[in-house]
Amino acid sequence: MPHYQRSNETKPPQITQASEGRGSDPHFWYTAGQSGNVLTRTGILSSMNTKNKSAIVDQIKAILSGIDDSLEDEDKLSMVAGYWKAGRLATQYKDSTGMLLKDIAREIETPDWALQRYTQFYKAFPDGYPEKHGNRVVTWSLICCILPVHDAKAREFYLNEACRQGWNKYELTKRIQKDYYGAFKDAADANQSKTLKPRKQRLYTYAAEVIKVVDADTFDLEIDVGFKAKQEHRVRLRGINAPETGTSAGRKAKRFVERELGKCVVEKPLFKGHRANRPLVVVKTYKLGQYGRYTVDIYYLAGEADPEGIVGNGKLLNQVLVDKGLARKVE
Repeated sequence: MPHYQRSNETKPPQITQASEGRGSDPHFWYTAGQSGNVLTRTGILSSMNTKNKSAIVDQIKAILSGIDDSLEDEDKLSMVAGYWKAGRLATQYKDSTGMLLKDIAREIETPDWALQRYTQFYKAFPDGYPEKHGNRVVTWSLICCILPVHDAKAREFYLNEACRQGWNKYELTKRIQKDYYGAFKDAADANQSKTLKPRKQRLYTYAAEVIKVVDADTFDLEIDVGFKAKQEHRVRLRGINAPETGTSAGRKAKRFVERELGKCVVEKPLFKGHRANRPLVVVKTYKLGQYGRYTVDIYYLAGEADPEGIVGNGKLLNQVLVDKGLARKVE
């Protein structure tokens, strides 16, 4: 019978555990209760409407300041729980205020890349996360490795295999980059049908808004991943290399991209009367790059607000930069 992490409440919390992707092995799950404050979904939402801005910021700060990242084994459970709570509060604070994560990160005095991870963690496991697989504690380093994986079944597979086979974070990252889950799934499907299937890389296509042009081949995007969920990612264009922005050629290439994408601005209401003017693009994501960033194709079309129209009639920014001599093709 599975064991569960419970909150410090008089009444044991109800465990919400979907069956999809968890298999038959007993796992240990951390989950939110039905009553209380920090751990309660409805409790947080109601408190977000009544507490002032600084109180929520102070609450996130208190959670993060109380985390000891030097803990080992069983004690690491409290560290991972703290990051999940921080991600939950930050996500609901972002949804309530319309602020960007980088601005929230500045308020709580934590790096924006770290807050991005916490919110990704919460969004990947909104109803609770596995504390253990078998006898091995699911550590924060393993969680970070699987956060870029979109498929819930794939995330569960990688965590289970990492714990069962004793992989460290480097071994797990290597297998994710090589789509070990895809190979395993294809092999299982082929065994069932007795027909070998060719390997295909899994691609994902999303509408996205451009938050920032970092340089001609690197962008900060807010990606619409479906079901009203959005994630902020720093991505790099696939198959090209543009000059660094510290050079005149790099500045020229960046200005060109900003001008091109400036024609793709879609105005929309945001919150409290403010409006966002961001370029709308479509991205196709590929494997993770050297620094944990997705490599992508970016499609754009001036004045088009329909992602389907952008895909069907838009330009491939990667190719445009090569054709204009502003970037070179790389293998």
